Amino acid sequence: MRISKPGLSSFLVLVVASVFIAWPVFSTGSGIYYRVLSLACLYGALALSWNILALTGSISLGHAAFFGLGAYGSALACQYWHWSPYVTIFLGGIIGCLYGLVWHLTFRKLRGAAFALATLASVEIPKVTIDNWDRVTSGSLGLIGIEGLPPVRLWSLTLDVDRNLQVQCFFLVLFALSVLYIHVKAISSRWGWAIRAVREDETAASTLGVDVLRIRLQALMASAFLTGLGGAIYAHLMGSVEPALVFGLHFSALPLVLSIFGGRYLALGPFLGALILYPADQLIFHSWLPAGHAALYGLVMVITILFFPHGIGEWVQQETKSV
Repeated sequence: MRISKPGLSSFLVLVVASVFIAWPVFSTGSGIYYRVLSLACLYGALALSWNILALTGSISLGHAAFFGLGAYGSALACQYWHWSPYVTIFLGGIIGCLYGLVWHLTFRKLRGAAFALATLASVEIPKVTIDNWDRVTSGSLGLIGIEGLPPVRLWSLTLDVDRNLQVQCFFLVLFALSVLYIHVKAISSRWGWAIRAVREDETAASTLGVDVLRIRLQALMASAFLTGLGGAIYAHLMGSVEPALVFGLHFSALPLVLSIFGGRYLALGPFLGALILYPADQLIFHSWLPAGHAALYGLVMVITILFFPHGIGEWVQQETKSV
């Protein structure tokens, strides 16, 4: 399978995406657009995180486990230990990473559909535990009133991440770009070549000196840590969490859909998919199908598989080269 490195076409796509993100700055009454674009960036980061593992050939259906653990880990640390959210969001990432280690130790011999189904089932373990640990987690009622992200002071400038939607948007842009950098490394670096070798043929990769288990573990733990970070940030931005939401199939399936739609083997593919599909869903199709999001994503998956099997990003690159 061919991997596309960032080139001129990827640069053009990034420029277009940047303009799309910055557009609300120059418009009035654009609060809803800030909110949508903020979540698009968050989902883009989740898609990139999911894809780091998928690049090894392991398709996960259970990344909601890392997301939910990150959300609850950060929220509970704030509630009981009164730590700063900027500290606890990293704790959420670490908790997700530790559960990723459990995955590796338990599922390391599984491949293909068996691995995917095992990851899907594994979401129920933390979900049921949190749902029934009423004294600590409030059970199925969830947590409300979670502390927001405190203002950031840069010299004489105060950036209110929690209340200012514009600052919040650019905070999530920064988070997404940080994850994007790691994703690019997972594609174009020496580590990325090792990941590609593991995906194509583990036996041949091992013969060439690639430590297959180590590469798979590194990709899984990086993916789990970044997804846990995303869950923690989500909890503080939303102010509330509940097991049915943060451990729901939505946070396992959406990164997969966005990655396939944008292009799994493109450096910017999953992020591009999020910047196009999520805003289109919220700003255009939501008024037509208020409760039909799953149908929309399902239709997009079918169209992508039939007409853009390598993702819409591949089509953008081909069009750019033909100009």
